[in-house]
Amino acid sequence: MALLAGIWAFPGGPKPVLQETIKAPSVTENQIMEAPTAISPPQAMAISHYVVQAGDTLSGIAQHYGIDVETLTGANPAVSELIHPGDQLIILPAKGVIHQVNTGDTLWDIAYTYGIQVDTIKSANAKTSDQVDVGEKLFIPGARWGRADTAVARASASRFIWPTKGEISSSFGWRWGRLHAGIDIANDIGTYVMSARAGRVIWAGWRGGYGYAVMLDHGGGYVSLYGHLDDYFVEIGQYVRAGQRIASMGNTGNSTGPHLHFEIQKDGQPVDPIGFLP
Repeated sequence: MALLAGIWAFPGGPKPVLQETIKAPSVTENQIMEAPTAISPPQAMAISHYVVQAGDTLSGIAQHYGIDVETLTGANPAVSELIHPGDQLIILPAKGVIHQVNTGDTLWDIAYTYGIQVDTIKSANAKTSDQVDVGEKLFIPGARWGRADTAVARASASRFIWPTKGEISSSFGWRWGRLHAGIDIANDIGTYVMSARAGRVIWAGWRGGYGYAVMLDHGGGYVSLYGHLDDYFVEIGQYVRAGQRIASMGNTGNSTGPHLHFEIQKDGQPVDPIGFLP
């Protein structure tokens, strides 16, 4: 019978091995059989270094790294066209410039100066916030070195521009027993209102006595407010450049006639805008 069953039996010999089938547990609606997904932090575009070898040329090095000679020389201002073996060069990851943050710089100002988007700078430098620190070096992809000098020159200058055209009908200061926290610029309903500085929209809508209003955060503790608007063309979270049309002048809220109420706040306290305008 053992022979017919296909099993040889030897006294004292090894016992036949029985193959056991193990069923995998079924996945029910309440079970999740997915591996956890790791979320990688954003990675900055790497800046590298290269030691010049005998026979190297600037054009050859630039071509090897996929950049142009202007980008290479701009990143290495101390290096002349006559490079020598042993010279160490900074190699940018793509065409662009390095911007060192100056006192008063904000991410929006830097982006506006170089003509690129704030998010582009944040992505290239693996930044998760809009905060920049004095002395911090940022890679500005696609920018040209001619604009770098402009950015440095702007650091000590007033960053605000006039937000609209018209006549000042009321100045900053105390009146009727309370502080008039801005200046009023009178003109016709519908006159364009521009951003007085690059920034991010933190309010766009009805704001009590201000009527329809827009508020912009410019970084560094500065906020501007535009009140009594007839209409506005931006939304909360949007980045705007200096001089961009954001609204039209109106007569909404507690207003005595068509005008723009313009405020500048520093660390939450109103300051006289005249001191910040050209």
